[in-house]
Amino acid sequence: MIVGMRTRAQAVKVAAATGGAHLAGESKSDGVRGLSRYVDLGDDFEAHRAAVESVSVLFDLYDGDADGYAQTGSPGDRLPTGWMVTAAKFEVQWPTEPERAQLVRSHFGARRKAFNWGLAQVKADLDAKAVDPGHESVGWDLGSLRWAWNRAKDDVAPWWAQNSKEAYSSGLADLARALDNWSASRNGTRRGRRVGFPRFKSARRDPGRVRFTTGTMRVEDDRRTITVPVIGGLRSKENTRRVQRHVAAGRARILNMTLSQRWGRLFVSISYALRTPATARIPVQPTVRAGVDLGVRTLATVATIDTTTGVETVVEYENPAPLKATLAARRRAGRQLSRRIPGSRGHRAAKAKLARLDRRCVHLRREAAHQLTTELAGSYGHLVIEDLDVAAMKRSMGRRAYRRAVCDAAMGLIGPMLAYKTACHGAVLTVADRWFPSSQIHHGHTTPDGSACRLIGKGRIDKLLVCPLTGDVVDRDRNAALNLRDWPDYASCGPVGTTAPSVPGPTTSVGTGHGADTGTTGARGASLRPRPRGAGSGEAKNQTPQGDAA
Repeated sequence: MIVGMRTRAQAVKVAAATGGAHLAGESKSDGVRGLSRYVDLGDDFEAHRAAVESVSVLFDLYDGDADGYAQTGSPGDRLPTGWMVTAAKFEVQWPTEPERAQLVRSHFGARRKAFNWGLAQVKADLDAKAVDPGHESVGWDLGSLRWAWNRAKDDVAPWWAQNSKEAYSSGLADLARALDNWSASRNGTRRGRRVGFPRFKSARRDPGRVRFTTGTMRVEDDRRTITVPVIGGLRSKENTRRVQRHVAAGRARILNMTLSQRWGRLFVSISYALRTPATARIPVQPTVRAGVDLGVRTLATVATIDTTTGVETVVEYENPAPLKATLAARRRAGRQLSRRIPGSRGHRAAKAKLARLDRRCVHLRREAAHQLTTELAGSYGHLVIEDLDVAAMKRSMGRRAYRRAVCDAAMGLIGPMLAYKTACHGAVLTVADRWFPSSQIHHGHTTPDGSACRLIGKGRIDKLLVCPLTGDVVDRDRNAALNLRDWPDYASCGPVGTTAPSVPGPTTSVGTGHGADTGTTGARGASLRPRPRGAGSGEAKNQTPQGDAA
């Protein structure tokens, strides 16, 4: 078996500790082949597991060998490593001591300082390059930015020693990622919406965030205290048992902690590697196949069929629509905020009231998505969803109320959640083609020539559709769920379904979920996201079939 480490330095340590063969990498410019990040450990990986995990638990395992790698350049098919990366987020109290509270704000400012300094250096380098084409550019990768910062930090920020070095490294890492995204978007190698050039961060607009990857990071045994480097212990507002019990038992290793601020509150996100159980989990109904249609009127319509007994069911999950429920209160709070003098006590109170409503909407929306996906992943053996372009749905259909309802439903959250939850529960997730007309094809009916029977409706988001052959009135959501459940029957209408990878987080096959929780509105309920260019008060220029999801 071949183990793939994150870096070549880790591969060198693994080869020295296990006696494995460090595989050669790509040839350099002089023709000499360097070392790769792969190590051949033989057939018995478990005999070397402890040595590999002593270096890092973030590794990949493949079923290939050194001979196959030398011939094909591929380590083989990926195997489960016994570890998964997950995260937990806790709200913590602001330190009661003024010095420690100021230290937290200082860390946020240190990250902004490093980001803005690095961005200024990059802009100056680009200007010099425009004047003199022979100018030697500075690297934009994290290593080059950190090297330049360490040389200039005594002059740029003489107070840098007051904060953790991770604060500055976090800002430079964000800058390197932003520059990489901009460059990839400009070259056309990055999918999705166009990414602009990074902008300077201000204390007023930047919410504040710092990431710690080294130092003292602990979840204390009292299950109420989280310790971060330099700042020290922070009191959690909820029990940390879901992380502490794994760390205490040796089943988890903390990878990093992110301290962030939102709505004036303080949060700590803990990313940790968790050892997965040796026995695979099995869904409650492994023989049941379910088609999940996401929408605005109902959060999800699930049509199931038992492949052994043939029993069929259709279940609808109500959409909580938290933004719609609090829209009147948000408008009142927005009017109160506009009548207060900025900087006054009343202005701060009105602003905090509006933030509480926003926070409640986000939490209710995420809770509904988590409850739905957990139930689906743990209940059914095979799930079929459609690949929705939520961003396009929020730009289309012209009506502001519809766009606001799409944001309120947060359908972009469902796909990424199902991707990692189905992998944990042993279920299979299939993503149907984005252009599959699940709502328009009458389930179980065909025309005399054998083609699919298309339903007719007055509008693109009608709840009820009419069959031109039989005259039946069909519910759009139930019909779409049935078609998704029987997705292979319509595989000829588009590319075959793809199975989502068993990794947490967004994937290209299920959408990124970007904007899923950005459905916040202003004082009058209008979306804060700007209108796309070229779209007037009516429909957007580029229409998509995603209105069927409603």
